[in-house]
Amino acid sequence: MAIKINLKLSLLAVAFLSLSSLGLTSKDSEEYSLTLEVTLHEGTNMAASLSPDGNKLAIDLVGRIWTLESEGGEAKALTDPEGDARQPHWSPDGEWIAFQAYWSGDYDIWMIRQDGSDLQQITSGPFDDREPNWSPDGGKIVFSSDRNGNYDIWQVTINSGKTTALTQDPANEFYPAYSPLEDHIAYVSDGDTPGIWLREAGGDVSLFSKSNPGTSFHSPSWIENKGKTSLSYSLQQHGSTELYVRSLTSQVAQLISGEGEDVFPFRTSSFQSKLAYTSDGKIQILNLSDDVLTQIPFSAKVSLDRPAYRKALRTLDESGLRPVRGIISPAISPDGQHVSFTALGDLWTMQIGDLPTQLTNNEFIERDAVWSPTGKLLAYASDRTGSFQIWIHDLSNNEATQVTVDGGSFPSWSPDGNSIAYIAAERFDSSVKTLSIHSGSIETIRTGLNDPGRATWSPDGKSIVLSSKWQYSTRFREGINKPLLIDIEGPIASLPEPPSKTFLPSRGPSFSGDHSFLPEQQPLNQNERWLDFISHGSVGSRNTDGPIWSPNGRMMAYVANGVLWSIPVDLEGNPVGPGRRLTNQISDDPTWSGDSESILYLTSTGLEKVWVHDGRIESIPLELNWERNVASSRYVVHAGAIFDGQSESLLENRDIVIDGGRIVRISKHDDSLHTDRVIDASQGYISPGLIETHTHEGLGGGEVSGRIWLSYGITSIRNPTGDPYEMMELRESIGSGKRIGPRIFGTGNSIDGSRIYYAGVPTLGSPSEIPLEMKRAKLLEYDLIKTYVRLQDGVQKEVIKSAHSLGIPVSSHELYPAVANGADGVEHVRGTSRRGYSTKVSVLNRSYQDVVSLLSISGMTLTPTIGIYGAYELVAVDDPSIFDDPRVTRFFPGAGDGHSISSSPSGADKARDLVEAMASLPRRVVENGGVVIMGTDTPINPRGLSLISEMQALVNYGKMTPLDVMRATTSVAAKAMGYETEIGSLKPGMIADLILLDENPLENIEAIRKVLWTIKGGELMTLRDLLH
Repeated sequence: MAIKINLKLSLLAVAFLSLSSLGLTSKDSEEYSLTLEVTLHEGTNMAASLSPDGNKLAIDLVGRIWTLESEGGEAKALTDPEGDARQPHWSPDGEWIAFQAYWSGDYDIWMIRQDGSDLQQITSGPFDDREPNWSPDGGKIVFSSDRNGNYDIWQVTINSGKTTALTQDPANEFYPAYSPLEDHIAYVSDGDTPGIWLREAGGDVSLFSKSNPGTSFHSPSWIENKGKTSLSYSLQQHGSTELYVRSLTSQVAQLISGEGEDVFPFRTSSFQSKLAYTSDGKIQILNLSDDVLTQIPFSAKVSLDRPAYRKALRTLDESGLRPVRGIISPAISPDGQHVSFTALGDLWTMQIGDLPTQLTNNEFIERDAVWSPTGKLLAYASDRTGSFQIWIHDLSNNEATQVTVDGGSFPSWSPDGNSIAYIAAERFDSSVKTLSIHSGSIETIRTGLNDPGRATWSPDGKSIVLSSKWQYSTRFREGINKPLLIDIEGPIASLPEPPSKTFLPSRGPSFSGDHSFLPEQQPLNQNERWLDFISHGSVGSRNTDGPIWSPNGRMMAYVANGVLWSIPVDLEGNPVGPGRRLTNQISDDPTWSGDSESILYLTSTGLEKVWVHDGRIESIPLELNWERNVASSRYVVHAGAIFDGQSESLLENRDIVIDGGRIVRISKHDDSLHTDRVIDASQGYISPGLIETHTHEGLGGGEVSGRIWLSYGITSIRNPTGDPYEMMELRESIGSGKRIGPRIFGTGNSIDGSRIYYAGVPTLGSPSEIPLEMKRAKLLEYDLIKTYVRLQDGVQKEVIKSAHSLGIPVSSHELYPAVANGADGVEHVRGTSRRGYSTKVSVLNRSYQDVVSLLSISGMTLTPTIGIYGAYELVAVDDPSIFDDPRVTRFFPGAGDGHSISSSPSGADKARDLVEAMASLPRRVVENGGVVIMGTDTPINPRGLSLISEMQALVNYGKMTPLDVMRATTSVAAKAMGYETEIGSLKPGMIADLILLDENPLENIEAIRKVLWTIKGGELMTLRDLLH
C-alpha cells in the first residue's frame, strides 16, 4: 500500500449553485485541505475483461474503467471518478470498451476507445440499461433494461442507435451474452423456471440450466477452447460462490474455482485457453489446458480530496426561550380561520392571528390531526394507550375518544363526515381501511402497500387517492411515488403496482422507436388505477404531502421536486391540464381550505398560505416558544472506577462533581466533598453515556422509545435520515422535559435521485433543488446530511461542497467516489446499492485492500451495522441470556423468540463465517488508523438491544478489543459528530452524560448489558424509573 500526501491551501467555494441569493452565507476563507494519493492493488466486487488479442485487461475498480497489460502492472484510468462505470466489455476489434455508467442519474450504455479517447453515450432515457455485451460482428451491443416494466434483453445497433427488445417475458431477464457465432444469446431469467436460458437468432428460447431453490446464476459467458463451445457462469448460494464451465453438449458442469474462493458475479472472458475472471480481490487467469491459476498483479492510483471545514455546532444546553420549529402536520379548518398542529408532543389549535390553544397535555404523542368537514371534530393518531391508534377529539367539550384498536395513522375524513380512511401499517406492508363513525365498523379496502401516504377522498366520497410506490421492475426495489386511485366500493386489492404510461425527456442521444410510454405490466384490480401527473417523477413522498383533492373536486395539490403544485382534474381524478408550481421553497403538509381557494402548508420558516388562483402567499404567524430543561442541582457521584471514554486504564476510587448538568470536577475520592447529595457508585464502573450513531427515530416510536434508549445507557442518538420536523419535535419535546429521551442529533430526509424506495424520501427532480434543501438544513440546524443510493456521484459531489460550506457533514452508503470528494462518513459495511451488489463487501462478506485503505487513510467514518446482516441473530443464538433482561420483558417481550441461523450444522457454520468475515472489517480499519463509530439501523432490530448486541458481536466475531468498541460508542462517536468537547468523555467541563455498570466493560464487553442507572445532562434516572 502506497500513500502520497499533499497538503495544499485551497479556497472553499460556496455551493455549486449560488446560495447567496437564498440568504445563505458560506465561510469564504482559505482552509487547509489534504489531498491523499492511495495506491490500490485489490478490488472488492471488481469486474475484468480480457481484450480479444489477450494482451490487455479492462477492469472497473472503484467504479472507473481502467486498462492494463494482461501480465499486470500499473492501471490507466479511462473514466472519471463520478461515472460509476461498471462491467466493461471489449469490442471484437479491440478498439473499444463498452460499459454501463451512471453519469445521467440512471444506468446507460457507453463506449470509449481503449486509449481513453472518444467517449460516447449509446443509450439514454429514464430507464436503467445494464450489462453490455458486444456482438461478434462489432455492430451491436446487447444489454438488459427495465424499459418494458421489467428487465428484458435489448439490442442496440451502434451506427443507428436503433433499439430492439429481444425478450418480452413477464420475468426479469438479464446478464445477456452473444455466442461466438452470434446464433445464440445466453441470459439469466428469474421467472417460474429460473436459470440460464438460450435465445436463438430466430427468437426461440430453451433452458440451458435450471437454478435450484436458494441458488442464483450470474453472468453466463461463452468460451471457445480446442473447438469446444462452453458457457461459464457463477453460482451463488448461502455461504458460497463458485465458478463453473459447462459444454453445450454436456449435462455436467465442471467446477473450476477453488474451495472457499470468493468468486465475483461478473462475466469471464477468454483468449485461446486463458480464462480471465475476478475473485478474492484479484484478477485471475486460469489456463484451461493445465488448470494453472495465475494472479495478475496490478496497481491503481486514486486521489482523495479531504477538505477542511469548520462544523456548525449547536449549543447542547442552551438556555432561554426559543421559537418552536417542530411543527407536525398542520391543517387548516374548513372555514379557513383555524389551524391545528402538533408541537412539543401535544395537539394544538390556533385561530389565525391569535395565540395557540393547547388541546392535550401529556407525555404521549398526538400527530397527523385533520378537521372534520363541519370543523367541530379533529381526528388524529395517538399512542396514549400504548400504540398509535385513531382518536377523535370533540372541540365542543374537549373530550377524546379512541376509535381503532388495530393501529392507525394518517386519518382522513370523508366529505360527508361519516367515515375516516386511515393507514394500518406494518413495516413495508400496509393496509388502507375505512371506519364508519356511526357504527364503528371497519372495512379493509387495500392491502399489501409499501407505506402509502395519507388518503384523500373524491368529492362524492366514492373513491380515495393516495401516494403509493410504483416500481420499474421487481429486480430492483426503487421506483417512484404515483397517485393511486381506489374505488372504495370495489374488492380488496393486493396486486403489485404496475407501471403507467409516462415519459421524461432526458439528455443524451434519443432512442429509436416510441418509448414515450411504458407498456402496461399487470393490470390492477378493477377498482384501481394510476393517475399520471408527472412524467417519471414522484407525486408526494408517501407521507402527508399529497396528493390532496380540493373540496370542489376541480384540483389536486401535491409536493413534487420539493415544492407545492396544483393540477386541474376532472371529477374522476384525471388530470385535464398541466401542473402549476405554487411555491419556490421547500413545502410540506398541504391542506385545502373548505372553499378550495387557498392551501396551508409548512416551510422551514413557519406556516404559509397560498391563494391558488392568483399565487398570493401569506405568512401565518405562530407564536409558540419552548425552553430547555437544564438540571440545576449539585451532587457527587462516588465511583469505584471510571472509564473516561478514551484511556486504556480505569481511574479508580474517584469523585465526580456534577453541577448544573455538567461535570465540574473529577478527583480522587474525598469524604469532605460529600456534604450534599451523594450517589454511591463505589462498587461499580462509570462510563460515558453511549452514543448510537445510526438509528431511524421519529415520532413513530412513540413515547416509550425515549425510555428504551435511556434504559440501555444510550444518552445520544444520531438519525442519519428522517422527517426534519419530527427531528425538531424530538429535540424540543425532549429538550424541554415534556418527554424523556436521549439527546437528538439528526437531519432531514436523505437526498436521493429520481427513484426512491422509502416513504418520506423525496426524489430529486433536478440539482437546482439542492440550494432549497441546503436552506432548510441551515434553518433547522441539521447535524448531518445523508445522500442516498440513486443520487448520481457528480451531484453528490456538489451536495458535499454545499453542505461543507454550511459546516454540515455528509454521509452516505457510498465509499468511492464519496471518499475522494470529501464525504465525512459511510453507513453500513454492506448497505443498499443501486448496482445489485455492494462495492464494500462481497457476497461472502469479505472486504479487500481497496476498502480497508480508502477508509483507513482518509479518516472517513464507518458505521458498520453488522447486526442487520446476521450478527444480531448469531448473538441471539450463541448467547440467549441477552434476552434475560427486565428491559426485554417490559419493552419487547417477544424479542427472544424464534432465533435460528440455520437448520443444519453446515449452514450454521456458513452463517458464522459470513458474520465473522463482515465483522473483521471494522477491526482492520481501526488497526490501520481508521475511524469506526457504533450504529445499528434500528428499528430493524430492537432499540438499545441492537446496540449492545452490535458491540458484543464486534468483540466476539470481529475480534475488536473491548476498548476500541467502547471508544467507538463514546468518545470516537462524539468526535465524529464534532462534539468531542461536550459529550462522549468524562472530564471537567463536559456535559454530565454517564452510566453505571456493575462490571468492567474493558475486560468483558458484556458488562454493557447491565446498566444500573443513567445520567443524562445531570438528571439521574434509575432503571426502575425508565421501565415504568
